Amino acid sequence: MKRYLDVLWPLLAVALVGGAALLPSTSDPRPEPDLIDVVESSYACPTGRGITVASGQVKAGEQRVIRSGDDTEIAPKATDPGAWSVYSTSVPGVVVTETGREAGAEGFYSGTAGAAGGGGLIVGRCAPVIEDAWFLGLGSADRRSSTIRLANLSASPAIADLSLWGPEGQIDAIDATGIVLDPFEVRRIPVADLAAGEPLMALRVERRRGVLAASVIDASTATSSGTEPLEATRAPAKEQVVPGVTGGTRGKSLLLFNPGKRTARADVQVIGGDGPFASPGLQDLKVEPGTIRQVAVPASAGRGQQGFQVTSDQPISTSIRAAGTDDFLSMEAGLPLDGPALVPVRLGRAVTAPRLLLTAPDAAARLTLTAYDASMRELRTADVSLAASTSQVVDTRRVAAGAAYLVVEAKGTILGAATYSGDGRASSVLLRSVPATIDAPVVTPAE
Repeated sequence: MKRYLDVLWPLLAVALVGGAALLPSTSDPRPEPDLIDVVESSYACPTGRGITVASGQVKAGEQRVIRSGDDTEIAPKATDPGAWSVYSTSVPGVVVTETGREAGAEGFYSGTAGAAGGGGLIVGRCAPVIEDAWFLGLGSADRRSSTIRLANLSASPAIADLSLWGPEGQIDAIDATGIVLDPFEVRRIPVADLAAGEPLMALRVERRRGVLAASVIDASTATSSGTEPLEATRAPAKEQVVPGVTGGTRGKSLLLFNPGKRTARADVQVIGGDGPFASPGLQDLKVEPGTIRQVAVPASAGRGQQGFQVTSDQPISTSIRAAGTDDFLSMEAGLPLDGPALVPVRLGRAVTAPRLLLTAPDAAARLTLTAYDASMRELRTADVSLAASTSQVVDTRRVAAGAAYLVVEAKGTILGAATYSGDGRASSVLLRSVPATIDAPVVTPAE
């Protein structure tokens, strides 16, 4: 089994699975991949003072185990695989493993940072298994502090490599390769320990060995103060969509990272409530090889709910940063929903039902929201329709009344994010399909 899993690791972005691939017919030159059910999912959550964690799933699993770094099982009341469980603990991080065929297990966390940590609202997704992950917008200067969290999700050692880039090129980071994590260890690495005095950076986390998860928390105590989890954005590609963009006509920045060896030229199409348009100042943007660039989004791009569609002649990664008075938001590029997605509602005192900011970048599409209580009992549903090439905001408070979480299912191409707010603070979580199935390897006979 171990050897078989080692072969499958490049395909496992979010879970450990077991299964078998079917050999295609020799008469089919281009066989379609089969789907393998995910039977075991693992993720890592930051914990500690002021942080609340929620573990849930699309359908009931068989077993949920919550461990700290010393392999001690904790929070026994939260281990029911048939419930939405909210809990907290004083240890610096936990690893959650849930078994159950197609359970679609995920975790989320929330809290409010202290003044020294930016004072912002924190709502994030617990980090899943990665092969590699890309993060934009880290900093270690100008009263910025970013922290990388690495977690080993298995009983064997894990090894990670970190790479950093700035506006001038790749950064010679200190002790950034060959980072060894003990079984179930969760480690915090201040970015300043790797590269001090850098106002803007892109990060790549690569798994060299073991079962690895990674996440980033960014904090600022400058004029635009706040705290925000930085989700892994899409791997470099020539076409990217950043959904869930919110904020006024000022204070938004577009981050563009080019990891390649050729200059990239990108154009941005803003997808708003009335359709797409090209904003002056967001066309023919040049990004030098091996650099990250920050572009102020002009007032002509407008305000309200939006998606940003970025097209480039070279593979790049993209995200949006929106600064407010008391907090800031980070919004990453995502993939269209191709399965159910979980949206947390019950996460702790600091969090209420979110707004969903949705984008249909191409054709018209539909979305169904289903509310469930903590015992996974269905409460009610609501349907949302999106016109072609538009973005729309959905206030979930009515459908989410009394709910612990929502399950979102799309018909058509839809990307989105959930925005949580309160007391002048805000946080954004990208909508991602849960880890329920993956494509099996396609095996063809040798000629």
